[in-house]
Amino acid sequence: MIKRFDRLDIATSDLAGAVLIYEKNFDFTVQRAGNSDEAAIELGDTQIRLRTGAPVADVISSSGEGLAAIWLETDDVYKVAEKLKNANIALSPIRVEANRRILAVNPASANMVQLFIFDRF
Repeated sequence: MIKRFDRLDIATSDLAGAVLIYEKNFDFTVQRAGNSDEAAIELGDTQIRLRTGAPVADVISSSGEGLAAIWLETDDVYKVAEKLKNANIALSPIRVEANRRILAVNPASANMVQLFIFDRF
């Protein structure tokens, strides 16, 4: 069903401060593209993405800073959606972004963690 862990999204109100924490305390190399609202830490074929601003404002206001989302890759997002629907898991419609079909799982069905499950085409 799920073939790999893709990334963690971490919500922060202070991106520069979060970057310093990961660089200083954990010796990670953090890549930041210009003045964007995110920075990335590459760990093998997995990523930790630090995010701030509008994309995570709702997460921060409702539950504070920290884990915002987990991204998981599958071979067939439609099969995963069917299995989850049969288990009465609340899902959003599958959306397409770039070369991915993305299924959002309601956080109430996943211990209040936003899960995104996707496949590539």
